[in-house]
Amino acid sequence: MKKTTVLALFLMLLCCSISAQPSRKSKSNRLTIKEIVNNQLSEPEGELIGAVHNAWQRYLKGKPQKKGEKIILDGRNGYFRYENNNAEIDVHTYVEICYWNRSDGKQLVAWNSVVIYEDKPAVTECTYLEISLYNPSSHEWEELDEDPVGVCLTEKETGPSSYGYNSDTKSYFLSYSNPERMIKMTKEEFDQWIEVRPIVIIELPRVGKDIIVKSYEGKKITTLTLKWDGMKFHRADN
Repeated sequence: MKKTTVLALFLMLLCCSISAQPSRKSKSNRLTIKEIVNNQLSEPEGELIGAVHNAWQRYLKGKPQKKGEKIILDGRNGYFRYENNNAEIDVHTYVEICYWNRSDGKQLVAWNSVVIYEDKPAVTECTYLEISLYNPSSHEWEELDEDPVGVCLTEKETGPSSYGYNSDTKSYFLSYSNPERMIKMTKEEFDQWIEVRPIVIIELPRVGKDIIVKSYEGKKITTLTLKWDGMKFHRADN
């Protein structure tokens, strides 16, 4: 088993800079949800993004979607959603895109993709949250100083930053953001942990501004609300 990164699997908060190609702006130069979706899908790399891109193009052209696929574009609330239900293998995949207008005039944009298998969240490379920051004044995408969602969550809620099998030490491990916190495990211990490891699922708001975080740990489900204050998120339980 190769080393894998948990954030890349279930909570990838990539504070990335993207080349924007904005067109037809509002008077404030802020992007509309339609323009944001066009930008996010401008380079359809990978199976999931390619599927969303193709469904989006069918939507724009007024063509029917493939069986199990659905597009929702809510311009008023600034929300986009793509759904793909594969009943044959009991897999439900959805992608959400929305944005928040910050009090400094910039826009925080989120892409959230989730895979549900047999009514349970699945840990796959297609399950992640990506946050970007757009500056309407410069028409540029900027890097974020910190993960706006990740900073609100504890290691207990998200689990280790990486885990897997280390071929050098010939042992299984759990690694956390603190480099001094490294847990070695036997294969039996690791297999038991895998069954109950925390899986974080994000729900973006279609109405309102707050994010819902659901942490699945075995049969236990914990729900947390992240409140938006105009510039950043903070835990509702603080």
